Amino acid sequence: MVLRNLAKLDLNLLHVFEAVYSEASITRAAETLGVTQPAVSNSLARLRDIFGDQLFVRARQGIAPTPLAETLIGPVREALTALDRTLARHERFDPLASERILSFSMSDYAEAIVLGPFVGELNRLGSTLIVRNRFLAERDLFPGLASGEIDFAVESHPLAEEGFGQRLLFSDEFVCVMRKDHPALAQPLTLERYLALKHLHISNRPRVANLVDGALARLKLKRQVAVHLEHCLAAAAILSRSDLCLTIPTSFVRHFLAADAFVAVPRPFRMPPLQTWLYWHPSSEGSPAHDWVRQVLDDCFPRPEVGQDHFG
Repeated sequence: MVLRNLAKLDLNLLHVFEAVYSEASITRAAETLGVTQPAVSNSLARLRDIFGDQLFVRARQGIAPTPLAETLIGPVREALTALDRTLARHERFDPLASERILSFSMSDYAEAIVLGPFVGELNRLGSTLIVRNRFLAERDLFPGLASGEIDFAVESHPLAEEGFGQRLLFSDEFVCVMRKDHPALAQPLTLERYLALKHLHISNRPRVANLVDGALARLKLKRQVAVHLEHCLAAAAILSRSDLCLTIPTSFVRHFLAADAFVAVPRPFRMPPLQTWLYWHPSSEGSPAHDWVRQVLDDCFPRPEVGQDHFG
C-alpha cells in the first residue's frame, strides 16, 4: 500500500519527481538536478515502487505523466515550496556574494521602467544576484508566485485573486504622442480632433480593461484604433512613419521615444493614471533575500500616495 511505502520516501525523490515532470525528459531532468541519468532512473524506479504506478510513460516527445502523477504534482510542488520558504527564513543571505536567481514576471514596458532602475541599483551596491524575467500569462501569475516559480510579478492592473502581498510602485499620467511633424500638431489637440485621428494601441493583457478606451466609453465616445501591438519595440518605428497617435504614460515616452523625433501633448479628456503594482506571495515575507529585494525596490521607487484617481 502507498501509506506503508511512504516511509521509503525522502526529499530527494520529490525533487526528482518534480524535475522529471517539469522537463518531460529523464536526460534533461538529470541536467537540471546536476546528477547522472542512471541516478534519475533509479530514483524513478523507487518512486514507482512507493506509489505502485508507472508515474511517467513514453510519449511522442519525451515522457508524459500518468493520471496519478498529474494528481501528485500539485501537492509535491506545494510541499517543496513550503519547505524552501521555511528554510529561507533562516538562511544567511549576503547580497554581495549570493548568486541566487531572482525571478520576475513583467512586460517589456515594465522591464525598462522597473528593471532598469533596479538592476542599476544592484550594480551600484555590488550585488551578485542574478535577475531573470519571464512574462507569464495572467492565469499563471498566482500559481507561479505560490509555487516559487517566480518571486515577484509587476502588473499595471489589480489581479483577481486576493491574499497576496502587493505594493504600489508608481502612478503615471497619460499623454498623447505623435511624430514631430504630424499635421495634427498645427492646432491644439481638442477632443474632437483626437477622435478624428487614427490611433496606435499597445496592450499585452488583452482581457484587461483598457484605461484609455474605458475613459472614452464613460463619455459615450470611441476612438479609431488602426494598429494593435503587444510589445513596445515597434512603437517608435510605426509612429515615425504614420499619422497615428499613441496615448501612453509619460514614462513610456521618456524610455522609448526620442525627444527630438516625437511630441507629447496633454490628452483632451479625463482619465485615471496608470498604476504599476508589485506582487509577491505572503509566505516569502521573512525571507532575508526577498525582504532585501523589496527594500531595494522601495529605494528605487519611493512610496507614492495611494488615494483617489488623479485626473489631468
